[in-house]
Amino acid sequence: MEGRASETSLNLGERFRQLVREGNRRRVIVEKDSHRAVDLSLTLLVISALLAVWLVAILAAIAVMNGYTIRMEIPITAAGSDDEAGAGSPPAPTAGPPPAGQ
Repeated sequence: MEGRASETSLNLGERFRQLVREGNRRRVIVEKDSHRAVDLSLTLLVISALLAVWLVAILAAIAVMNGYTIRMEIPITAAGSDDEAGAGSPPAPTAGPPPAGQ
């Protein structure tokens, strides 16, 4: 019985580390007219929302009312690969309109 509990806690610990890695790869971007006002990792945004949910909600509402766009960038990796080397690299560009001036 004790062996199963420690095995489960190891699995939960590994799952938590995996979720943090994935959250660090994803970026939440607030922009207006292709100018980035905020660029945060999803992990940091979730922690901020847990600490001050009302503040994050108010700021998001203000941003949208002022014409800002909130989007998430998810890096593109090969299917089925565990891209550990890319964890610290910048996210891949997402599809969308070209930046102004192009």
